[in-house]
Amino acid sequence: MAYIFPKKMFPSALNKYLQCPFQFKCHNDKEVKAKFVETPENFIGNVAHIMLKDFFDISNVPIDERKKQDIGQMVRHSWARVPQNSFTKSYWTAEQRSKLFKSIEQEKAFGLKTIAMLSNYISTADLSVIPLSLEDWMESHIGKFLIAGKIDRIDQGSKSSISVWDYKTGKLPFFSTIEEIIENDVQLPIYAIIASNLNPFAKKLRAGLLYIKYSKVYEIEWTKIQLKKIEERIISIIKKAENDKELLPRINKLCDWCEYKDICPAWKEKLTKNPVEKGKKKVDEVIW
Repeated sequence: MAYIFPKKMFPSALNKYLQCPFQFKCHNDKEVKAKFVETPENFIGNVAHIMLKDFFDISNVPIDERKKQDIGQMVRHSWARVPQNSFTKSYWTAEQRSKLFKSIEQEKAFGLKTIAMLSNYISTADLSVIPLSLEDWMESHIGKFLIAGKIDRIDQGSKSSISVWDYKTGKLPFFSTIEEIIENDVQLPIYAIIASNLNPFAKKLRAGLLYIKYSKVYEIEWTKIQLKKIEERIISIIKKAENDKELLPRINKLCDWCEYKDICPAWKEKLTKNPVEKGKKKVDEVIW
């Protein structure tokens, strides 16, 4: 493996360390990461982010025209403009999309589901917001570490407050409260720290997760003093990851969806002990 501890820490990487140190190691190994295979779910997530950026951009869609927008057309426009990766400006071709979704008909089915999902979200969203930023890459130092991320949306709440929003297009979290979520997922706290550092006028910061598919919002409010305490926790996690020389795998409830499970020694050991895991779980079909 060509693992190198990152000079710039992204929340997605730090989440992987909390979940499984071996996954963190793979994620920061360029040779292994290059073999990552895109999935329809990731593609749809990218479409949603592109479409919502265009939708809330007042230079693209004026506030008084938001209600009139053809969401289906905006989704189709975004669908054709998904970058092949974060390092190129080339879009997915029709042929590549067809292979990803297995067929043109299957791609259309996923597309219609995406239109329905975003139409449902837009119908319940606050259409009066004026974002300070949309899908912008931002970074800031905490201690000796550089943290960075692509923040989906930052709104100005008042003269002394801002709101940071992170879009989620997947399933609802395992946890029922925002406090439980951020205890196990540092993405939102890191975004909040970056946004707070780059907007010193904001004495209070509201942060939330928007689950698009379900129009469900989990949110919390922090003062700068509270964020300083969160910074201390983030720094301690990064230090732990930096000093971890073994980066051993940790079996957890998300292993089934891990893109690196095929090279994970713990997963292979689990399959050896439980052969039924290799295929579908045993099902006793009805016989009548």
